[in-house]
This record gives sequence, structure tokens and C-alpha cells, in this order.
Amino acid sequence: MKIAVTSTGPTLDDDVEIRFGRCPYFLIIDTETMQLEPIENPNIALGGGAGIQSAQLMSEKGVTTVLTGNCGPNAFSVFGQAGIQVIVGVSGPVRNAVEQFKTGAFSSVSGPNVASHFGVNAAPATQRPTGQPTAGPFGQGSGMGLGMGRGGGMGRGMGRGMGRGGGMGRGMGVPAPIGMPSTGPAAGFPQGAEPQSSEQELAALKQQAEMLEQQKQQLNQRITQLESGRKAVAVVDSEKCTGCGICANVCPVNAIKINGQAVVQPEICTGCGVCVSKCPTNAILLTQANKR
Repeated sequence: MKIAVTSTGPTLDDDVEIRFGRCPYFLIIDTETMQLEPIENPNIALGGGAGIQSAQLMSEKGVTTVLTGNCGPNAFSVFGQAGIQVIVGVSGPVRNAVEQFKTGAFSSVSGPNVASHFGVNAAPATQRPTGQPTAGPFGQGSGMGLGMGRGGGMGRGMGRGMGRGGGMGRGMGVPAPIGMPSTGPAAGFPQGAEPQSSEQELAALKQQAEMLEQQKQQLNQRITQLESGRKAVAVVDSEKCTGCGICANVCPVNAIKINGQAVVQPEICTGCGVCVSKCPTNAILLTQANKR
């Protein structure tokens, strides 16, 4: 079996990297022979789409499972389309992680465990022992701060939206995504933090609810695809499309062209859903098409 592990370096003795799309190295490993192919991540410095491009690379390498610290929704969507299992919350030396995987100590997850752009400005952080999920909203110090932190703890205090707020600081946290335990009460505050105003709490909870709804839609789309034996493709609503070109710019496989309006080439489209999440007018939907 061929698996991939995100790593801080090119050897089995290096540690598992907590970021997927922006990890320094991918280690492609044959679990039967322990033959190793280290790949320096070509997407680590991308301004956007690192997770998608890295997931596509893993698909091209023919891996069946990815072991990493955290995985965002865009990369997870690509893995779902490619039939690649994802195991998150992994830490420690790569060699140890592989041995634990071979004994069946890990279980794959059914959804992403961090928000989009988790690793853009996040430095590697200390995790729990191998196989244990990272505690705190969206991982160590990377929660949905919303600019309401106080600068204490491990967070950055003055958040700038998802992925840059004070996840472990005195700032306001939010409940963890699906599959992640929360360190605070149901209201979304880190353990021991003092609640902010009700307006701030409401704004954070609405943002979290929106993310969970997106995750639910992605999971339902994948379930429908597997049950019907058909693949997902993007479809454009001509009444809503403004031809802005954002979808064409973010498409990882160049399946969308702009001819006054967006035009999807179904034979190329992988149904990853990136265009759906980025469309400012909600003019793109995923639908099912016969597999070729």
C-alpha cells in the first residue's frame, strides 16, 4: 500500500508536519517495503490553493491514504473525489506514525478538521501525542479570531478572519469543526476565557455555522455520488453568473472558461467544489453526471 505523510524533512526520522497544503515535504511510502520517495512541496509558497494543488499531487502519485496533522475543506474535497482516505491529528516521527498506521491504530476522518487557509500564516505548533486530535478551535493558535482577541496566550490577538485569530489566547474562540473536540463551553469560548459581548459571540457562532453547513453540503454531495455511481461536475446558473472570472482563476484543473459567462467543461471537471465556494453570486452548483 502506498501512503503519503506530511513531514518537516525528507527522512523517516523527521516529524510529521501539522499543515497539509504547506508542509515542507511529502513522504510517499510503500508500507510493505518501507521504500521512501521524499517530495519537496512545490506549493508551500502559493498565495492560495496550496491545499488543492497538494491534494492533486497526492492523487497523481497514486496514494491511498494521507497522514497529516490537519486538513482543510478544499483539500479534503479533492481527496474525496479521488477516493483517498485522510487521517488527521498525527504527530511525532514519521517512522513511528507509519508503524502505528500499519497496526490499524488510526481511523480516517469523514470531514476536514480545520478551516480554509489554516496554514497560510500558521507556524508549526506542538500537538498532542500521535493519533490524538489537536485541541482548541481549529488547532493551536489558529482559530476564527474575528479581530476580537486580546493578544494573550498562544494566539495572535488581533485576528484577521478565519485562520489568523487567537485560537488559544484570551480572544474569542469558536466551537471546533466536525471531528474536533472543543476546549471550551458550547458557546465557543476557550477554557478559562471570559466571554465577550453577545454581539461578538453571535458573529463567531454564525461564522462557525456557515462553515459547518459547507462541510455538510460537501459530505452530502460525496454520499450522493457514491450511492449513484456518478461523478460530480460543476454547473453554471446563467441567470446568476456575471462572468467575473473568479471561478476560472481558482479551478485547479482549468475546467472553466469565460465566454461572457462561465462555461464548465464536464469532461475535465473533477467536481472538487472550489468554484462553488468562491463564486460571489452563488451561480455554480455541483450536480451528477455519468462516469466515463
